[in-house]
Amino acid sequence: MKKIWIIHSSDYGNSETVANKIADGLKDTYEVRVEHLKNLTPEDFAKADLYGLIVAVRIFQFRSDKTIRNFLTGLNEVMGKPIPKFAYFSTHALKWKKFFIRGMKKTVSKLGCVEEVCTDILEIRLQGAKGPARDGADEKIEKFVSTLKEFMS
Repeated sequence: MKKIWIIHSSDYGNSETVANKIADGLKDTYEVRVEHLKNLTPEDFAKADLYGLIVAVRIFQFRSDKTIRNFLTGLNEVMGKPIPKFAYFSTHALKWKKFFIRGMKKTVSKLGCVEEVCTDILEIRLQGAKGPARDGADEKIEKFVSTLKEFMS
């Protein structure tokens, strides 16, 4: 079974909750592991035979989480072979999206350690910095899981 890891750096549990819902939706087809970034190093990915990587990106002050961006940059330095499939999603409490998308596209475009990037991005808006997710999040997650199944096949 193909391995997919979903990583997050959730402080209040929102990104982790979404990551677990995505994992539940993919477990019938893939071997899925959800991990907090603090428990991982880029070297862990070099040792694993990963087929896919899904990254939860928290948004702070109109920017994607620097910890995640730095981690992704570190992957380039240690990966012996590229990860075939890569996707990401965001959780945030703001009414914007273009700044995040532009910044993450720039970060991802520099990743030599991924072969293909999913063009669809899941965006979960929170009711405040600590959450919870606004109404409609579950439907968005289900749609994203369907997209991921097609993308990862």
